[in-house]
Amino acid sequence: MAFWAKRKKMIGSLFVAAALLLAYGFDLFSYMEHKAQDALFQNPVSVDAPEIYVIGIDEQALAEFGRFGGWSRQIMADAINILNSDEDYKPAVIAVDIFYIEESNDTEADLNLAAAAENGGNVVLVANSVIRQDMGLRAVIDHIETPYPALAAHTAYGLANAITDSDNYIRRATLKAPYRNDYVYGFPYEVYKAYTGDELDFAETHGTAYIAYSQKPGGYYTMSLAEIFAEDFQPDFFADCIVFIGPYAPGMMDAYYTPVSNRVQMYGVEIHANVTQMLLDENFKTELPVIVNWLILFFIIALAAALSEKADIRVFLGIMAALSAGYVFTALWLFGVGYIAPVLYPVVTLVVLYLYHLIYGYVIERLEKQEVKRAFKKYVDPNLVDKLMETGEAHSNEVGVKKDVAVLFVDVRGFTPMTEALQDEPELVVKILNEYLELTASSVFNNGGSVDKFIGDATMALFNGFVPLDDYIYKAVKAAWDMVQGAADVNASIKEKYGVDVGFGVGLHCGTAIVGNLGPAFRKDYTAIGDTVNTAARLESNALPSQVLISKPVYDAVKDKVTARSVGEIPLKGKNVRVEVFSVEDLSK
Repeated sequence: MAFWAKRKKMIGSLFVAAALLLAYGFDLFSYMEHKAQDALFQNPVSVDAPEIYVIGIDEQALAEFGRFGGWSRQIMADAINILNSDEDYKPAVIAVDIFYIEESNDTEADLNLAAAAENGGNVVLVANSVIRQDMGLRAVIDHIETPYPALAAHTAYGLANAITDSDNYIRRATLKAPYRNDYVYGFPYEVYKAYTGDELDFAETHGTAYIAYSQKPGGYYTMSLAEIFAEDFQPDFFADCIVFIGPYAPGMMDAYYTPVSNRVQMYGVEIHANVTQMLLDENFKTELPVIVNWLILFFIIALAAALSEKADIRVFLGIMAALSAGYVFTALWLFGVGYIAPVLYPVVTLVVLYLYHLIYGYVIERLEKQEVKRAFKKYVDPNLVDKLMETGEAHSNEVGVKKDVAVLFVDVRGFTPMTEALQDEPELVVKILNEYLELTASSVFNNGGSVDKFIGDATMALFNGFVPLDDYIYKAVKAAWDMVQGAADVNASIKEKYGVDVGFGVGLHCGTAIVGNLGPAFRKDYTAIGDTVNTAARLESNALPSQVLISKPVYDAVKDKVTARSVGEIPLKGKNVRVEVFSVEDLSK
């Protein structure tokens, strides 16, 4: 039991750690983890030499050409032709984020759009994947909706499907997806290939990628689509660059929440621009393996548990704060070199472990105080316990404090013969003894004293020992007298019930004693030691039944209030001196 008692804090830590690991295993705080990673990792900065521009189908364009649903495809054909009007200074890629899945009712406009794409040779369009669930309930591509045949023949195209997390934020982009024993690629990746003429090994090994945003909403926006139809428009501004054209107005159902824009949505065309920029910068981020994340948590928990056993709670707080800050900087460094580490779980683990130890310390302190109260109520007047707790003496570790005290010893005379007579009835012996001890304790408490200890059938009491007490010597004498007087009634009752005759012998001395919590760490005893205590014990051993013997210093202190007669000098066992002793006759002269 002692083993477990000493380690209950560690056992509690293990339960807390298990709960934290389960929370991580089941990803219970994924929403907050995403938010923490967003705040720490997604801090885009402006690109110094932009290669990507966005031309928006914005409110100005809608005002110029009318409702988007009624637009002729001739508008886009003319826009592509204008951008490509100078063969030497045309864009490297024109990426159009608009679905042209089916042919329209305007055949001429459809053919003109296809011709514009063919003549330019630099157009990339979007396709749409239609998802179904297979027999294993996995999401797979059922079929792909591509640009209409005449247009598809002269363009590249890629999937533009948005990947949203459970909180509807876009943090990942499709680079490729399996489809009919092959792969189809994402729209930004097709733009990248058209721009660089290269393919990335990254895209061959990963289906999706964490988006490291390089711009906030509006960062890539350059002009309205309506502006390129102006007479003073200069297409060479976009020479050799990537030009995205796409919806950029409220109500066009193509705006999303992203990690860099909690309150402002980002249009899909700008999300594609961000992904393309990420591919150009080869700024790829890979999540740390799950086993590494587990090891991080295990290490943090083990380290915190080890430190908590030795550190003061305030020092422990500083250590936890330093570890949290250190981990955050480590996570930032890992992100910089291409790895995504969990942010919330390790930091929350440290916070929870600190709170556990803080609460544990508070609860244990409260329990210990309650235990001290319960313990002191056995020896001290319950009305004084709160005062003891307030002064701090009840749980003080201070040893060797000198105090002027009165020490009282009382012993049950005739107890040994009684136990021999009732040796076959031990329960009765205990019951009789408890009646006497109840009388001694109540007499002590009623006079402001405290019971130091019970020693078999004897009681040791202190006055002015635990708490300051006015006129403590007289109150000690009064407590002794109350015991002797009260014993008469108790004796009569016990003799009538059990046929035994017992009584009290009391010894009382005053002087200086050493008072405090004495004993080893695992067993403290708040008591008094010294010659004063020994002398009181010797006086008690010389007292006759129903007699109160007091020392000369006690008599001198109370002689104006009590009647006592000298019984002469008596030798004290273990001392080479004789002391004058008085027997108390009455409390009033």
